[in-house]
Amino acid sequence: MVNRMTAGDRIFVLCNGLVLTIFAFLCAYPLWYIFILSVNEGRDAALGGIYWWPRAFTLDNFRVILADKTIVNAFWITVSRTVIGTVLSLLVTSMVAYALSRKELPGRGPVLMIFLLIMLFNGGLIPFYIQLVNLGLINNFWVYIFPSLFSVWNMFVMKTSFQNNISESVIESMKIDGAGYTRIYFSIILPFSKPLLAALGLFTAVGHWNDWFTGAFFVNDITLQPLPTYLQRVMSTVEASNMINLSSMSQAREASMYNPDAVTSKSVRMATTMVTIVPILFIYPFLQKYFVKGVLIGSVKE
Repeated sequence: MVNRMTAGDRIFVLCNGLVLTIFAFLCAYPLWYIFILSVNEGRDAALGGIYWWPRAFTLDNFRVILADKTIVNAFWITVSRTVIGTVLSLLVTSMVAYALSRKELPGRGPVLMIFLLIMLFNGGLIPFYIQLVNLGLINNFWVYIFPSLFSVWNMFVMKTSFQNNISESVIESMKIDGAGYTRIYFSIILPFSKPLLAALGLFTAVGHWNDWFTGAFFVNDITLQPLPTYLQRVMSTVEASNMINLSSMSQAREASMYNPDAVTSKSVRMATTMVTIVPILFIYPFLQKYFVKGVLIGSVKE
């Protein structure tokens, strides 16, 4: 029997689609607006009236950012910390979550309580800095990796997922066949948790990619600073001088390369924003099929 939509159903679908369309537009337009300002001449943009398309197209704003060859090194530092940090964080956190999901683990309750307290309270910035100094991580690439190896929040999410969404009978059958905890972890836990790992991995990768604080306060060596920290320095230089002073940058080029009307502090800021956020946006389509399922998994027990 074919179900026909009533007039009320059609009105609801139409209104629902309209609301979702407006919502999608409100989410996408700010990014588009930043893009058109980044490819428009700065002084022309300052006159206003640019909403949909660039009025005076130019790439000089991006040339200003990319003029310093140090940015290439900063880009690879960011890529390296994002890849290594995300993979190791998922591995370490999932191992801890799997161990704590097993009820036979001795001292499981007190350990969970300790982790909960750690998530709610911390010692503050100064003790954290002293700890990094004692560990020799200041001005070290691994300062980006080791402090973020374990996430208590992600651990609790993984633990809930392992308990609610992986059949205990499957684990018991593997134990009967002689499999140990390590074999079960790599053969059952990780393959069955791909959506969850993809979702949490995306959040972790975004955190690594956007983190400028670590490089600004714990790394003085410019060759070890990531892209967000370096671009933040570029923006600070532009804001401080209110003009593009290329001589203040290492590997500076001649100012005559750029049209002075095309570059302002605001236009460079827009281009900087695009350089920072666009690469991470390309990762999302590859994880989209896992994302929604990974966010909801473990939230409801079947």
